[in-house]
Amino acid sequence: MQTRRLQQVFAFAALLMLPWPALRPTAHSITYGDLLLLPAILLNIDHVGKIRGWQIPLLVSLPLILLSQIADPDGSIISVAQALYIFAVLLPFGWVAFVNFRPRTLIAGFLLSMSISAMVGGLQLGGFIGQVGNQSIWALSGGAIRSAGLSISCSGLCLSLSPVFALLLYVPDYRKRMVFLLLLVLGLMATLAKSAIFAGVGLAYYLLKEPNRRGVLVVGVILAAMCVGLFATSSRIRGATTRVYETVTYRVDKAGFSIYERTSTLRFSLRYLSRCSIIGMGTEGTTRELQQHFGNTVHVFHIGLVLIAGFPAAVLQWTGIGMLIVSSFRCGQRPAAVMLMCHMLALCTMTILMTSFQYVPFMICAAILNYQLRHNEQLATVRLQSARAAAASKRRTLPAAV
Repeated sequence: MQTRRLQQVFAFAALLMLPWPALRPTAHSITYGDLLLLPAILLNIDHVGKIRGWQIPLLVSLPLILLSQIADPDGSIISVAQALYIFAVLLPFGWVAFVNFRPRTLIAGFLLSMSISAMVGGLQLGGFIGQVGNQSIWALSGGAIRSAGLSISCSGLCLSLSPVFALLLYVPDYRKRMVFLLLLVLGLMATLAKSAIFAGVGLAYYLLKEPNRRGVLVVGVILAAMCVGLFATSSRIRGATTRVYETVTYRVDKAGFSIYERTSTLRFSLRYLSRCSIIGMGTEGTTRELQQHFGNTVHVFHIGLVLIAGFPAAVLQWTGIGMLIVSSFRCGQRPAAVMLMCHMLALCTMTILMTSFQYVPFMICAAILNYQLRHNEQLATVRLQSARAAAASKRRTLPAAV
């Protein structure tokens, strides 16, 4: 019992810290969340052998991913270790840390973590706090800023917040749902990222399924009135509004070049696909090749996966994630499936990183699916035992043959 409680403490602390990559002990990818997650997995090591179908393609792709990293002439032991951690531990087995939590408890912890990060992002936008930990707040011309919350950058915060709105349906208390909703929207707005549009799918799904849509409208009206009142009475809020306006204006002015830069980098990266028909170029090799163009890597996670790991490994990864989404739908865990779908959409605007925060939604969805499958198996066992007991009782009460 004490071992299980210790495991739950590690797992819940990891759940809170994993979406906060700005709080990491070094400039490398390892975070405090990772340091807590590993013991949580080890304390549940007996669950590792219970392989689900969606894990098989992920595990089959692992040799190709590691071979790509080892064959990379620019690679290092650190890049190989990062790939090993992400693709051998986090993606296929990270969910094992959370098997002792009910879905509602798991989601409540995750939403709490994301809401705290979103609140920090809002305070950064308002100028109340500055840079946190090992992160970069993007300062633009005219004093404009884009907030990062407790993520590494504003894009990272936007990616983390975009898929979580569908998970609000797991929160039974309407008032708590509204608090989470307000904080998440605040954080998403604070990023001032164009990619926030991908959050619209999950938000629309949540609003469609929300049992108290009238209450959401009332909260929205109250929030708008509060914003108007704060703007009228607080010079600091007016200053924050001015910064938001300056940031939006700056980004609109630069939109044309931003689109050109991204599409040009994407076209440039596509030239390397023929070199990745079996294995990829590795993390460092891909970065070196693509930075010859505009000085940055392709902003599409899925293309980046092909370049780093090779086309067969990428297909296997996509297959495993697709199976996870389909299985979640079939088991009735539709909000979790929608969350993962939205996350895959949001990854279209991010480069691939060897940092755990990008992979938290996979672990959450897999843990919820595992809970549902175990629940279904237990129900099936109970029904089978009941049927056998009924059949045995019926045989005992049959009249004797004359």
